[in-house]
Amino acid sequence: MEIQQLYYYMELCRQKNFTEAGYVCSMTQGALSKQIRKMENELGTTLIRRNTRKFELSEEGKVFLGYAEKMTALYEEMLLSLQENQEIRIGSMPVLAPYHFADIVADFHETYPDIQLILNEKKGREIVAEADDYDFLILRDSMVKDPEKYWFYPLYEDRLCAVLYEDHPLACCDKISLKELKDEIFVFPVKESGSYDIFYDSCRKAGFEPDIQFEFPQANTIMSFVKARMGVTVTFTKVYEEVSSQGICMIPLEDDFRSPISLIYPKRQNLDPAKKMFLKYIRSLRK
Repeated sequence: MEIQQLYYYMELCRQKNFTEAGYVCSMTQGALSKQIRKMENELGTTLIRRNTRKFELSEEGKVFLGYAEKMTALYEEMLLSLQENQEIRIGSMPVLAPYHFADIVADFHETYPDIQLILNEKKGREIVAEADDYDFLILRDSMVKDPEKYWFYPLYEDRLCAVLYEDHPLACCDKISLKELKDEIFVFPVKESGSYDIFYDSCRKAGFEPDIQFEFPQANTIMSFVKARMGVTVTFTKVYEEVSSQGICMIPLEDDFRSPISLIYPKRQNLDPAKKMFLKYIRSLRK
């Protein structure tokens, strides 16, 4: 039995689907099934019940999963102890503060003090242009123009909302459609930010071209102009919660505009033990 087979098995148990697990493992459903059969033959037992509609482990499969997790953890611990100067380079668009990514970094550092996370926060387009300089990217999925080259692991999913000054005629509404703001002056992020394109495309999907008269790189500045009644804006709910202040209000949108943020890394990249440990840690946060 090979250590890689244990990883295949754990991914299958995580995804509960041969097709999805095969995709993550960069192999076909048939190839993954063959690997599982090979382990079952070697162990002389059945790990996966195949006579049920839904994915189901046998009792032996549950026991084996526990051992697989322990063995791979020990294997990774051994590899980490043999390496020096372990570092992981992460390029991120400016979302670290609103989504409290610093807490994740702090906890990871406490758990794995020998692995150094080097984070570089830049405009989304700059991160995309410099993608080869990083081990992982933190970007909105829509910003990646060649998604077939990358693996995407979802971190956050946020919705767009409207931000109005407190005495705006629509400020008392529980919810509005984005189209109701078609005649407003808009305050937007700068074009190079990445968010600009998302906000602009959302307005176009709502049936109008936004009248953008002000563009700023910082969310705080945008909100200050809304507060001063110089216009309105749209943003992500988490961003608003981070920079909200008196004089402005958030109104949920009836339009279901979402923008997932993922941890992204190239399919061609072979992950060393430190990077595998980081990815495993990120996945554990969603359990």
